[in-house]
Amino acid sequence: MKYIYSVMFATMMILLTASTFSYSFSQTPDSNLASNIFNNKELVVPKNVKNFVILIPNEAHESPDLPKDQRLINQPYVPQNLVVHPSTKIVWFAGDVGHMRKVILEDENSNEIFNSILKFNSASKALPFNQSGKFTYFETKANKDDPNFVMKGSVTVTGPEPNSSIDISNNSLKSNFDTLSIIMIPTKDINKHAKILNDNSLNILDQYSFKDLRQTAGGGANQTLLVLGSNGPIDATISTLKKITSTLPYS
Repeated sequence: MKYIYSVMFATMMILLTASTFSYSFSQTPDSNLASNIFNNKELVVPKNVKNFVILIPNEAHESPDLPKDQRLINQPYVPQNLVVHPSTKIVWFAGDVGHMRKVILEDENSNEIFNSILKFNSASKALPFNQSGKFTYFETKANKDDPNFVMKGSVTVTGPEPNSSIDISNNSLKSNFDTLSIIMIPTKDINKHAKILNDNSLNILDQYSFKDLRQTAGGGANQTLLVLGSNGPIDATISTLKKITSTLPYS
């Protein structure tokens, strides 16, 4: 009976925190934030967000061109393409179990401006951007079975600036949270992790469940993307992500 009540409570917490999406992103064109990240591989971040944590998911290093797909999700970084205002700092969080990940960021002239090596369940330093433009980041030789595979992502930093070709300064998206982050968890464990998130003041803004690409289980969806919001220190968000990631079944 206690188990039933705990499941009911956790489910209610998910519904309540997810409902904050309606006011936290009150001017967003639609409320399918997590599904858009999954299907479009892109997110336009509200300009008042101070920090965004990009997830390097488990099996991010697996190539989609191998005979048998070993990926869990359809992109090596979640979201793979990000649009931010210059005031937003970016952090990469490494969730690829048992692997070191390397993030090399270049500007539009292929000049390297950031380089970070990440152990599993760790995060990069927060990276500020001082100019607008499209920045690409990548890791080569990530998969020994497909030496041509390159993990790729992008961060587009908006204007306005003189001679800037990108300007969404009239972006009406707003968030009531200083930090946004992404985590991927097994769908069956949502209730357990929702309690941890709630206990650490991380709000579930939206969620999207899907079946992983390597088809590890029968039936329907078995993985879920959670979009999280917090007003606490960025280190507190990272600490909570580490706490959950260390308990995932593939960790």
